[in-house]
Amino acid sequence: MIIPGSSYYVRENETLWEIAYRNSISVKQLKFKNKLTNDYIIPGQKLFIPALSKKKIWTGTYFIPKNNKSNIWMLDHYKKTLTSIFIFEYHPTKQGNLINENGAIKQAWKRGITPYATLTNISDKGFDPNLLHSLISNKILRKKLIKNIYTLLDRNILKGINLDLEMVKPADRVYFKQFVKELSVTLHRSKMELLIAMPPKEADNIPSYYSAYDYKTFGKYVDKMFLMAYNWHWPSSTSGPIAPIPNVKKSLQYAITVVPRSKLLLGIPQYAYDWPIAGEIQKGIAYSTQNAINMYKKYESQVYYDREASAPAFRYIDKYGTPHEVWFEDPRSLIAKFHLVKDFNLAGLGCWHIGITMPQTEKILLNEFWIR
Repeated sequence: MIIPGSSYYVRENETLWEIAYRNSISVKQLKFKNKLTNDYIIPGQKLFIPALSKKKIWTGTYFIPKNNKSNIWMLDHYKKTLTSIFIFEYHPTKQGNLINENGAIKQAWKRGITPYATLTNISDKGFDPNLLHSLISNKILRKKLIKNIYTLLDRNILKGINLDLEMVKPADRVYFKQFVKELSVTLHRSKMELLIAMPPKEADNIPSYYSAYDYKTFGKYVDKMFLMAYNWHWPSSTSGPIAPIPNVKKSLQYAITVVPRSKLLLGIPQYAYDWPIAGEIQKGIAYSTQNAINMYKKYESQVYYDREASAPAFRYIDKYGTPHEVWFEDPRSLIAKFHLVKDFNLAGLGCWHIGITMPQTEKILLNEFWIR
């Protein structure tokens, strides 16, 4: 829970470090604000919590259209926090034609929110690297796909497209770069924009299975790069934090060396993973942050906060007697990530996806940033 206010009363056995950590500020900032010359504090002492300066940012968030009534409600509810939405999703057939999902475009424009299409390589197999390979490795199909993307944006009055192409094979690095370059030239000629979602990396070939994603080259051709700084643990992995802060920092430290900061968006997860941690099947499932809150309330679970990862978790035992471990995001972990946007002077941030956040998210976002 975040309690608005700039003052705090020290509790028994607390340290300056704990108080600073909880508010995602440094001990130095806390001491300076309170004119402290040492780290000594006593229970009941009143401290003033310094507010960091607000930063103007660009926000882009994935939007999954539903029915017209739901679309309008979501756009109205979140419009103060949105520069743009990435409408999820459009995907190609084996022939390079596009399967359309054009809900919410007009409603977004009317509310001052810029709509982008999201292009994926999803097939009936999920994210399909073979489908993408067949399209971008063939010159004729690649050009056809680019032409169809342009037509999609032009006919539906979309500002641009966000490429969310996942599990691309390392062997397709050259084809992927060629596709992005050619698409960029086509779209920029008509003042349309190209965005791309990228997995987190620590160097060009670290991890090696993401080597098809060339940060430096793509950074030259795209208008914005959305860093999917999450999924260090995933449903089929062992349980653990989804977006541990040390890993997020490493990815950002690499990204800013090869991509202009003015193009970088920090992607933030707005979901939880729930893993059974005993029994034969230990594959996790995903659900909303709010559902995680409902679950720990239902089971009266104690929430544990991993200080190294800056991430909360809890455990519960279901009705079948199976123990579970859930990792999610809370106000503390969100503020830590929001401050990275300021620390690294990024263009902005976004999340997967709108409509599954906890109620505090928008409040915290507007406290920390001015939204373009």
